[in-house]
Amino acid sequence: MKYTSIIGMEVHVELKTNSKMFCSCKNDPNFANPNTNICEICTGQPGTLPVPNKTAIEWTVKVGKALGCDIRKLSKFDRKHYFYPDLPKAYQISQYDEPVAENGEITLSFTVEENIRDIAKIGIERAHLEEDTAKLLHDDKNATLVDFNRAGTPLVEIVTKPDFKSSMEAKVYCQELRTLLRYLGVSDADMEKGHMRCEANISVQEAGKFEIDDKLVKPLGNYKINHKIELKNLNSFKAVERGIEYEIKRQTELLEKGETWGQETRGWNDDKGETVLQRVKESSADYRYFPEPDIPPFHPEKISGVVSLPELPQAKRARFHSEYDLSYADAKLLSENKSWANFTEEVMSELTEWLDSLPETKNKAENVPQKIARLAGAWLTSKLMGVLKEKKLDIDQINFSAENFAELIALIYTGRVNGTNAYKILLIMAGSDKDHDPTHLLEDKGWGQVSDEGKINEVVDEVIKSHPKQVEEFKSGKETVLKFLIGMVMKATEGSADPKVVEGVLRGKLA
Repeated sequence: MKYTSIIGMEVHVELKTNSKMFCSCKNDPNFANPNTNICEICTGQPGTLPVPNKTAIEWTVKVGKALGCDIRKLSKFDRKHYFYPDLPKAYQISQYDEPVAENGEITLSFTVEENIRDIAKIGIERAHLEEDTAKLLHDDKNATLVDFNRAGTPLVEIVTKPDFKSSMEAKVYCQELRTLLRYLGVSDADMEKGHMRCEANISVQEAGKFEIDDKLVKPLGNYKINHKIELKNLNSFKAVERGIEYEIKRQTELLEKGETWGQETRGWNDDKGETVLQRVKESSADYRYFPEPDIPPFHPEKISGVVSLPELPQAKRARFHSEYDLSYADAKLLSENKSWANFTEEVMSELTEWLDSLPETKNKAENVPQKIARLAGAWLTSKLMGVLKEKKLDIDQINFSAENFAELIALIYTGRVNGTNAYKILLIMAGSDKDHDPTHLLEDKGWGQVSDEGKINEVVDEVIKSHPKQVEEFKSGKETVLKFLIGMVMKATEGSADPKVVEGVLRGKLA
């Protein structure tokens, strides 16, 4: 018997507005001193009146538009009732049947090798606005402490349709969503800090015995739909993937044993690599939703006005690939972070101008050739990212300009410096509090690439004389020894010799 997994995602995103959702308290969920960043409204004192945060509504409209959603002409807040220590007024102000945004879509791309399909279209059911709850802290004495600093933080909940076919798709969706939110500037979306909290809805069904109609899973014939499990505590992208995989396996094993399960909320235990029962899941009827009487219905787009979206990450990635001829992998990596994307844009622009000013490439840089683009992409993603990671720096913290980085790439491309010495120059540029010109560093250090065969000949003769054993091995057919001999020449010239010229001279003398 074959089974099919049905997966949907709910993602809660903390908006980084200046104030909380319904009061004027500073929006700082991680404020150092517990229960100090609070007031009568966010702690649910009797007789208080909530006032919606205008910016939070504007940003929710922006998120909705970026996800291709329809923005409702009229929206409202509702009361969602449940009893829990993190909710002092015994209800949460949320949105039920009239959210700010609904009916959107996001497209995910994969290679066939990494996923069961190369394109996944994920429907966005809704994006609604609500207030966050307080934070519960459990100590080693089995006591639970409550910190209300987080209570009232503006939250956007983004709910998908059950369109995911694999745990990988769910993980990539969460990654894409994080990048999108950062581009929009509405949230830092840091999962470790709780800015973005992912929950999965998972059910395993018998293949061919159900259909999905308008987000609803409906049985065919007399088939009884298995309950979905809501999975919480997915605090990393890896946890999203691992947690969903485990739950699919657990449900499949139950079905193979002829067992079933109720509607549950389970938590992911990352240390044990398993899900654990938290509580029996409530239905919407259990929450006793009704319209929030203290806040009138509102017109989202009248509040937000005209929303201008930046170039979104997926569009930027596609343009980096098509316009600059960057590899898809480099384009994806460089577009994930807005600051890196902006730096890349500047580098490619400066590179075109720089190449057009050089005698070797004048009037040939109208469009950056693929070879140069790939060279720039490799140095951005491999060399520069590696150096900054080692120095624990962000791209925003470097002191050299995109212009000088582009100049370094141009020097490599035109053969004025080899890769070894170019990397030395990059290390100096990244480790300095000044914006160094790479050409000046090249000249000052004497690291220019030597292509003169006459000069290289002398060094090659010395290397051949000093390594008779390796010379004989090469002459007897051991081709790999040539790399050793080239390395000796490069060492003797302190990396300044052109490796291609060195190889040619060596082969000529050893023929």
